[in-house]
Amino acid sequence: MTTILVVEDDIAIVDFLRTFLEEEGYKIMVAHNGEEGLACLASARPALVLSDLMMPVLNGQELYKRMQADPRYKSIPFVLMSAVRTALNQKDSHYAAVVAKPFELNDLIDTVERLIPNK
Repeated sequence: MTTILVVEDDIAIVDFLRTFLEEEGYKIMVAHNGEEGLACLASARPALVLSDLMMPVLNGQELYKRMQADPRYKSIPFVLMSAVRTALNQKDSHYAAVVAKPFELNDLIDTVERLIPNK
């Protein structure tokens, strides 16, 4: 089963994503901030990371930078989720995708399936 790491501090969004993505056939790992996300990466290798931008302890941008600096995690597709419109300008970023919150389920699953073509 293909694993997705969801890094999100809003419990309602975590529960929603977990339910939705598990119904689509994915195994979900959850972290509530970037530090927890890094710990999850050390214990298992997900096929994709879905991360919120604004979180306590370590935000999504810093999590992405640390993943890019580590050869073990650099190749894992990283999707940034944010309600902050300025963060959604993907022109200057190297994220695999940026998803606006609130997101449409079809858009989210299309993004996931594009980045994990053979789940």
